[in-house]
Amino acid sequence: MEISEPSTETYHGKTVANLVSTYFNAVRPAFLSASILPVVTALAYVQGNYGSLDYQLATLVLISIVFIHCAANVLNDYFDSKNGSDASNQHRIYPFSGGSRFIQNKVLSERQMLVFGVILFLIGILIGLIIAYITGPFVPWIGLIGGVLAVAYSAPHGLASKGFGDLVIALCFGLLPVMGTVYTQVNAITTDSILIGLVISCFVVAILWINSIPDREADKRAGKNTWPSRLSEKIALRLQTVWFVLGFGLILFTPLLDRAYLALLAAIPATVVVVSVFKQRLMPSIPLTLITHALVCVLLAAGFLID
Repeated sequence: MEISEPSTETYHGKTVANLVSTYFNAVRPAFLSASILPVVTALAYVQGNYGSLDYQLATLVLISIVFIHCAANVLNDYFDSKNGSDASNQHRIYPFSGGSRFIQNKVLSERQMLVFGVILFLIGILIGLIIAYITGPFVPWIGLIGGVLAVAYSAPHGLASKGFGDLVIALCFGLLPVMGTVYTQVNAITTDSILIGLVISCFVVAILWINSIPDREADKRAGKNTWPSRLSEKIALRLQTVWFVLGFGLILFTPLLDRAYLALLAAIPATVVVVSVFKQRLMPSIPLTLITHALVCVLLAAGFLID
C-alpha cells in the first residue's frame, strides 16, 4: 500500500490536536524501533542473566534515547534541506528514503524543524543528567557521544559525507545503547553486551545501507558521499547481504549462541531480502530489512528471558 507524503491539508495546524500530530509525525516515529529495540534487548539480557531490573533507570534510558533519536531525525531533515539533497531526490521511496518531506511539502519551515530538533536534543540531555545523578557520569557520557555523533552524521560536511555514516549508525543505534543500558543496570561493561551491540549494529547498518540506495544520485549532487552513492546500484544492493552475513555470523560463532538461537529465525525475511537484492529490487527489500532488524532484537530478548 502506497503511503502519502505529508501535506498542508493533512497537517494544517489549525487545532492543538493537529499541531501535536504534525510535530509527532515529523520525528518519523515509525523508525524509532531502531533505538528502542536495542535498549529493550539489553534490558532483557540483564533480566535474564541477573534476575532483576531497576525499572526507574530503564524508563529514563528509554525516554532519553527516544528524544535523542527524534532530535537526530529532525535535524537530519533540516540539514538535508539546507544541502538540497531531499529537495532534488527524484528516486525516493517514501517513507523509507528522502526524509520526512515536512519541509519540502511546506508543512514546517526549516527554522521550525531546527528549533524543534534542538529542543528535543536538549530534553534528551536533561534526562541524561538525571541518569548521571543516579548512576554517575559514565553512562550519560555514552549518551552524549552518541547524540553528538548522530547530529554530526548529517551536519554540513559531516560524517556521512565523509563515508563514516555506517560506522556512526552502528555505534549510535547498536553498540553504545546496548553497552550503556547494561551498564546502568549492572555497573559494568560485559563481554555479552559488546557482542549483543555488535550483532544489532550489523542489522541497523543494513537499514541505513538499503535506505540510502534510492538516495544515491541526490546525495552525490549534495556532496554526501555515502558508500552506496560511491557504488553502482547493482553493487550497492548486493553488498546489503554482507551486513546480514556479519550479523548472523556473530550470533552463530560467538558465545551468544546458546541464548540467541531464536534470533536465527530472522534469517527468513533476510533471505527474501537477499533474493530481492540479487534481482535488483528495492521492494520488498527495504521494509523486510526493517523487519529483520526488529525480529533480531525481539528474538534475542526472548531468548535471554527464556534462558
